[in-house]
Amino acid sequence: MLSARPATVDRRFFSTTAEALAQLGFDVAAQCRAHGLPNPLSHPGERLPLAQISPLYDLAAAYLQDPAFVYKLVTRTSHEAASVVFPLVLCCETPVAAMQMACRFAAVASDVCRFDLTDTGTALTLTLTPPASVHVTPYQIELTAWFLIQWLSIVRERCTGALDVRVAFAHLALFAPARYRQLYGAEVHFGAGPSRVTLSGAGLHRPIAGHDTHLAHHYRHHAERYEADTLLHGPLPERVMLLFAQRMAFGKPEADDVAALLHMSRRSLQRQLQAHSTTWQQVMDLARQKVACAELQRGPCSATTLALLTGYEDTRAFLRAFKRWTGCTPSEYRDRLAG
Repeated sequence: MLSARPATVDRRFFSTTAEALAQLGFDVAAQCRAHGLPNPLSHPGERLPLAQISPLYDLAAAYLQDPAFVYKLVTRTSHEAASVVFPLVLCCETPVAAMQMACRFAAVASDVCRFDLTDTGTALTLTLTPPASVHVTPYQIELTAWFLIQWLSIVRERCTGALDVRVAFAHLALFAPARYRQLYGAEVHFGAGPSRVTLSGAGLHRPIAGHDTHLAHHYRHHAERYEADTLLHGPLPERVMLLFAQRMAFGKPEADDVAALLHMSRRSLQRQLQAHSTTWQQVMDLARQKVACAELQRGPCSATTLALLTGYEDTRAFLRAFKRWTGCTPSEYRDRLAG
């Protein structure tokens, strides 16, 4: 079984967060020294360990005596000036395409959440799932959702049809519900199911006014380069599996796509996988299996949703594949977990 790489955060992303915390009065380096914690910014390399970063959010909430402090870290004005994703979402053709690309960049910036996107045609659901291997605080989950909401605020202004947004968090509320309503402009739900942002309305698949297809293509190449840069090391089958799983929520990646990300031809990729006693199909199946089983471990999930999450257009084809992987149906798998 292939293992996931350690959860990390891009240095530039956390450096920006640390600067914003300093403006609120929370000095990361000083607080790390005071509490005997390693300073993540002292870690070498461009990727910082998420396990060193997460405890700082609990410390910041207590030190600043404000459980809503993460909402002060990101304002639309500062975020729009600093983030490549703002011009990105404006050049995408539809709100769905904009959020798919925004999630790709967010997933590279931080491993705080995995983004699973499910488009039913009438609604786009973005499920935010923290890694099981490292502690992630509710503050980090809400910060991630707030980034998405800031990007959505730009999209909604250019949308040619109504676009409604609903937000739900798996954890309990960190502060008064009235304050959440004021921030999000709607009711925010807590403690029921996974953390999700759901978009619906007539504008979901309509063109964004002034979108630039050529520029969107440029940003898509940037996203692919950043994704590949996060997986420069490790055994090739593991890197291929992680790239496949990482991009699966944004459309089924082909062998040519993944080979290009790894700076090799499709034939070279297949040859090197064979040298590791595996094939593209086996790695692809393993990635799909891991995503489907992880989703069922979190709770009940329909076969249609599982098929969408794993890149199957036909639910029956997914069910056949799942039985081949596990020897049972998804419902039987859930029953085994419960037992």
